[in-house]
Amino acid sequence: MVLLSCRLVPSRVSSSRTNYRINCLNAEVREVRTGALLTAIFLLLLLNPAYAQEEPATATPGLIVPQIIGTWDLPGSGAGKLCVNPSDGSVWTFLHQSGELVALNGTTGEVILSVALELRPTALCFAPDGSVVYLVGEPLDDQTINEGIIQAVDPVTGQVISETKVEGACNAVYAADKGILYVASGMQYAYQGTVYKLQWDSVSRSITVEAETDCGKIPWAIAVHDDVLFVTDLELQWTAQADGTMGPPYGSWVWEYNAGTLEFLNRSWVGINPNRLGIVNGGVLVGCSGSKQSIGDAFEPTLNLIGAVGESTDIFIGSTGASDLDVAADGSFAVVTLADWSPPVVTSGVGLYTALVNPEGFPEAKRWIYTGDVAVVDFTGDEPVTERYNIVTDKYLRSVALSPDGKTLYVLQDEPEKILAVSLGG
Repeated sequence: MVLLSCRLVPSRVSSSRTNYRINCLNAEVREVRTGALLTAIFLLLLLNPAYAQEEPATATPGLIVPQIIGTWDLPGSGAGKLCVNPSDGSVWTFLHQSGELVALNGTTGEVILSVALELRPTALCFAPDGSVVYLVGEPLDDQTINEGIIQAVDPVTGQVISETKVEGACNAVYAADKGILYVASGMQYAYQGTVYKLQWDSVSRSITVEAETDCGKIPWAIAVHDDVLFVTDLELQWTAQADGTMGPPYGSWVWEYNAGTLEFLNRSWVGINPNRLGIVNGGVLVGCSGSKQSIGDAFEPTLNLIGAVGESTDIFIGSTGASDLDVAADGSFAVVTLADWSPPVVTSGVGLYTALVNPEGFPEAKRWIYTGDVAVVDFTGDEPVTERYNIVTDKYLRSVALSPDGKTLYVLQDEPEKILAVSLGG
């Protein structure tokens, strides 16, 4: 017999509603004992917007013509986030499994530094002038995750210059001007997260804590813009908020503080798992790594732009997850690695029924997967403009970083783990 096989394709997206078109193919099957019933259920599942992907609301700009110009091996395994030294363009990362801090020449891919780590790292960043590398993490022998370590590292030798400890597991570090650092600590199931303001003294070669404040439960990413400190909180929020207001069905908060005093200013509602921040023209870009289906056909946003304290705008980029992002030095554009929902996976009659009646309560029918694609978001106009590009096929990209001049993109490919250098020439 012939079974009509259809798939749902979103054709237009606004901030409030998605329209869909259906692409259908004829597929021959030898035997279907419950053909009509299974066909009906399968079509209804695919027609349910819980299994669709959102698409960019803006026209594609044709920003770049990406071309891989280098494929570089790493000296170990388990790479974390990529980070570029703003002074010389070298590409840095830490290797969890092999326990190394490594740096590669940003042009040739040659390994120019590899030293043993003295902590279990979670994040790294550079001073604005590239003179110091800051590493945060936990002690190598600490299994209780109740102590955080902050290290200042010499970018030439890779040796630790100074170290200080704080309470709680360190999740993020941000280096501002004049040696000022901000570090976030906290963990799942902890009662309270904390944000620290610290000072690096290049003369005494020491790091000291100047101030601290409570911040959500799981503070995860930090950035400073116009003297405001932005801190994301991974704790999942629901419709009914503590202050009595009503928000989207799912989401998270970005907390906002005075960068000098750490006085609380406000908070902004964003998507789920806001794990990355970047400063762009017009405000602070928030990357959200996980999306759930909301009521009807509304999606939580993958990106949010906070243009003023307490105010955020949704940006849809054709994906349900931003696994990482980086921003050009002038704030003109951002590059985002993407993760999508796979087609539904349903293996039993009970599963079919559950997915049909309550798809939001049946996450097993969907799989959140990384992709080999990136989105480029242009912030030079009145509205953000987005285009999606495929970099690799049958592999996925886990992290991204831009060269200081914004002309080269570095992406971390998994399975096998390599750094790809991608020219963004147009």
